[in-house]
Amino acid sequence: LPPEQMLRVAQVLSMTAGLREELDAAARRALALADHVTGATPLVALLLRDLRALGDVLDYTCARQIDLLCTPIPDETPARLSDTPDLDLAAVHELNMLSSPVPDHPDVQVLESADGRLVVAVGDLASAASVTTIVAGVGSSDPGHLPAHLDRARTVAAATGGAAVLWLGYPAPGSVGRALAQEPARAAGAELQVFQRELARRFPDQRRVVVGHSYGSVVAGAAASRGGDLYTDDLVLIGSPGAGVDHAGQLTLLGDHPQVHAMTNPSDPIALTVTEGAGVHGPDPTSPGFGAQVWPGDPSGNHGSYWEDPRFLARLRGLADQKNPMASSE
Repeated sequence: LPPEQMLRVAQVLSMTAGLREELDAAARRALALADHVTGATPLVALLLRDLRALGDVLDYTCARQIDLLCTPIPDETPARLSDTPDLDLAAVHELNMLSSPVPDHPDVQVLESADGRLVVAVGDLASAASVTTIVAGVGSSDPGHLPAHLDRARTVAAATGGAAVLWLGYPAPGSVGRALAQEPARAAGAELQVFQRELARRFPDQRRVVVGHSYGSVVAGAAASRGGDLYTDDLVLIGSPGAGVDHAGQLTLLGDHPQVHAMTNPSDPIALTVTEGAGVHGPDPTSPGFGAQVWPGDPSGNHGSYWEDPRFLARLRGLADQKNPMASSE
């Protein structure tokens, strides 16, 4: 390497060593606190976890900076969970918080936050027996809607007893008119495939459920078709204008006896956009000819009330528990 590059590498290593010393000193102070303050151990354990994650991010950033100085590789910021396969989720979260628009919530881990995508987990994803990925639809890229979407993920995590992922991994259409287009769903479907594949790689024994709501069901359908495979044990289409295929059998799900389920509330106006035979995004997934397991909707429910329906949430719990979802709603 030229001398000036060697000097810059040395500066990076020196800076990293200094920051590492500060992290180690903070860890020592935390351990001393646990020894002298009654009841501080649980808080210290959380602090040590965060310090370890910051240390992992520091090492990753140092190695990346040296790579950039020593090799002619493009400076591409990690955008997907699969871009950092050697980092645990705590470190991935700390790395993404450097650029995330999400305030730091104690129950939320930011898994992806770049290039207009945002993917967050609610609950302890690394240890959960199940994970339910919620694919949101029209308007979900609007930052003003984020608190409501996070609350939905929290509701699902509490109902299933597992983790929930809020998947906003694409620039969602901002209006119903723009949701007539299929191309956003196709592009987003490819991203959803990559994400679910990475979940399966990291946690192969975890039960996986994907819930596509509204235009999100079109995205989920695209992920499971068009030459791709979707790593999930169950696919649930709710308030769906179609899944981009004519029959559930055209959806390829990689899981344990995978099934497709569908539910639309009778008062959901989305039902006006699709029929048993046709629609912009295919036939109604709740129609008999589509071949999905149909869940009865709430007669008083609308397009946004699925997350408040105890029977719907009980069925999700049944899927997470590998039980009959219809029986669990009785």
